[in-house]
Amino acid sequence: MTVQIAPEAVLILVIGCIAGRIAFNYPTQTQTGAPPQGDLVGSISVAVGVITVLTLLLSMEPGGQATQGSVPRPESTSTESHSP
Repeated sequence: MTVQIAPEAVLILVIGCIAGRIAFNYPTQTQTGAPPQGDLVGSISVAVGVITVLTLLLSMEPGGQATQGSVPRPESTSTESHSP
C-alpha cells in the first residue's frame, strides 16, 4: 500500500528536522569547562515547535479561515418517488 504525502507536509517536516539538528549541534554555552554535548530534548522540542508553527501558518487561507480538506461529499439523493 502506498501512502501519498503532500509535498508541503514533507517540506515542513524537513525544515523542522533541520531546525532540530541545528539546535542539537549548537548548544548554548551556559557551563564553563568542556564543551557540552547537544541537548536531545531541547532539539526535539525545537523541531516540534517549528513543525507546529509552520503547519498552523501554512494551513491558513489569506482570509484567515483554516483550509478544509478535500473530502468528497456524497450527492444529495431525492426523496421523491419516480415510479409511474
